[in-house]
Amino acid sequence: MSEYKRKRIYYTKAQITTGLITEGKEWMFNDNTEYIGQYHIYSTNEVFTEANFVQDKSRKLIPYVDITEIVDSSLGTPFDRAKNFLYDNIKTVDIIKSKTPQTATINSTPKDFKRGYMERYFASKINDDSILELSKEQHSKVGQDGGLDGNLWERFKLRWKVSGPLYDKVDRKAGYITESGIIDTNLRTIALKSEQYPNLVDILVDLTEFSE
Repeated sequence: MSEYKRKRIYYTKAQITTGLITEGKEWMFNDNTEYIGQYHIYSTNEVFTEANFVQDKSRKLIPYVDITEIVDSSLGTPFDRAKNFLYDNIKTVDIIKSKTPQTATINSTPKDFKRGYMERYFASKINDDSILELSKEQHSKVGQDGGLDGNLWERFKLRWKVSGPLYDKVDRKAGYITESGIIDTNLRTIALKSEQYPNLVDILVDLTEFSE
């Protein structure tokens, strides 16, 4: 991933801590250059330069390490291990047999209709925010042998209303909803989840899907 690119396209204000300043010995670039100046942090533990994110300018930061202080135990003296450090800094990834993403067959059940909702399962690809809908079994296997690679896919789920009136029933005098509607409820669910997974709006286009 480019040092100018974040994991996600969209972050809420609550997910970003802006306007931070370092005077040194805290952060550096991947080439081991120490960084001094303004930076900001995301809830995903990403750290970037500038007080706020600036496209094609903000660069990813990593925790500072003084390479000149690294000591070779066999020599007992400090020496330049920049090349070794660059190699060691690469994220370690567990090698598992990852399954190629496949479209799942999803259906609602009589039990879902009785309780009013069904659970829907998804996975969002970390490096491009694309989203797949999964079966419950596929969802449980993310990060395991035979499932989607947990280093590339982040799983999540949501409740999807499948029974009841199409729209909210509202007591106009009292000013509150007496019975939640399928379309209105699912719209609210999408709006809430889209704060973290913005491409979800392109996946859930049929608001009455799987309903009675």
